[in-house]
Amino acid sequence: MQIYYQMGTRNTSFIKMHEFLQATGIKNNKFMLTLLDPDLAQIDPYDPNLNQYMKAKVLRECMSNFWYFAREIVRVPDQGGSGTMLKLHRGNMALFYCLIYNLNTFLDLPRQQGKTLSADVFYLYAFNFGTTNSTIAFMHKKLDGSKDNLQKLKDLRDALPQYLRMDQPFTRRNQDKKAKASDTILTLEHAVNRNKIITVASARNKVAAQNLLRGKSIPLLWGDEWAFCPYNDIIYVNAAPAIKRAADIARTNGSIYSILFTTTPGFLTSEEGLTAFQMKEDATPFNEKWYDLQYSEIREIIDANMRSNFIYIRFTYQQLGCSEEWFREICILMQNKWDDIRREVLLEWSNSSENSPFTQEELEEVDRLTSEPTNTILLCDNKYTLNIYKQIRYASNGQPVNPPIIGVDVSGGYKRDSSAICIIDSETTEVIGDLKCNYISQIDLGKAIFEIVTKYMPNAVINIERNGVKRTA
Repeated sequence: MQIYYQMGTRNTSFIKMHEFLQATGIKNNKFMLTLLDPDLAQIDPYDPNLNQYMKAKVLRECMSNFWYFAREIVRVPDQGGSGTMLKLHRGNMALFYCLIYNLNTFLDLPRQQGKTLSADVFYLYAFNFGTTNSTIAFMHKKLDGSKDNLQKLKDLRDALPQYLRMDQPFTRRNQDKKAKASDTILTLEHAVNRNKIITVASARNKVAAQNLLRGKSIPLLWGDEWAFCPYNDIIYVNAAPAIKRAADIARTNGSIYSILFTTTPGFLTSEEGLTAFQMKEDATPFNEKWYDLQYSEIREIIDANMRSNFIYIRFTYQQLGCSEEWFREICILMQNKWDDIRREVLLEWSNSSENSPFTQEELEEVDRLTSEPTNTILLCDNKYTLNIYKQIRYASNGQPVNPPIIGVDVSGGYKRDSSAICIIDSETTEVIGDLKCNYISQIDLGKAIFEIVTKYMPNAVINIERNGVKRTA
């Protein structure tokens, strides 16, 4: 199939993401601009004079191309306006990429960065165009939250062009009476493709948690504010077998399936917060270099993690393009309550300020001195990520001018303790790079060290912790 790219789209946020990926060296940097039918490149899907032939083309494109739907069709309702185009940033771009691949995902984004909106956009696509005869479950820490998320999806649907809403009564084959799909505050049904969205109440006790999703055939599950859902560990364990069976059937039929957990960091002093924290710790971190990999290569990375089949997506407000002025304003909006700011904006999972030995000023200083990696290197056939913080200066012989010092902390690769590699500049002691992974085996850790030295730092000094060796007489 010939694939085109809509470089003239009016949605400039998609162009900016293409330019960002291109600037960072990603070769597959135009996927978000994908267009299958070139006849749609210059048309406005909201044009009231659009003829039936072109409307049919738009519908067909939506059914085959999520990126066109998100880029050209979606309108986010606003106060007093006709809606705005969906803003694409690094966070929801990664989310959409993983969900299109049917990957179980754990998403962690700062407040007001479209975490819930992006999920609703994807599930609206799945509900209207992406699958058939399927059930989508919305779960939240409270039933009211699930109902709100369903209502937001309905608002997005109502903002679509009339011919794409799919909410009109339809006449089914061999039936004279027109069918009107069920539409309540708790459920939503599709009259044509038989998809259904249900909302799930929170569990009030362990018995209710065990039965909440047990045995339900749900190929698409969205748990919002997962770190605050009571008994989330019991809910997930008891639901997992049925969800897996539904996913296997969907995979066989070529349909969409996945589990998505979205949340702000929870409290590690609560059982649900600790459960969510352990889930994201066990998950495989997303890396933007995956955009250049084939699906089979991404699956190999995920399958190398024996603890989890989830992907963990996390982007800071700086990585999402928010300024320090934005941060200052949201701090004021949140009344400078540092505990909440640390969790909901800075994405810190912590016990609480009462349990912290540091003052607020000290924590602010640590945050100020913390930097994000400027680059990443994938090691061991793309399985593990080495974060790079400082550019290395190389001499004419191809060796670093200052021999790096590589410190290695070894764990077994089967407990929650992580194996870690830290690389520093031998002259300035500045951190050059680091790798931290709680599922890397000792054999792969050795391979990673070998690859770092042979490919990038041939004159490095390596210092490996002596771990688990018994002294004999």
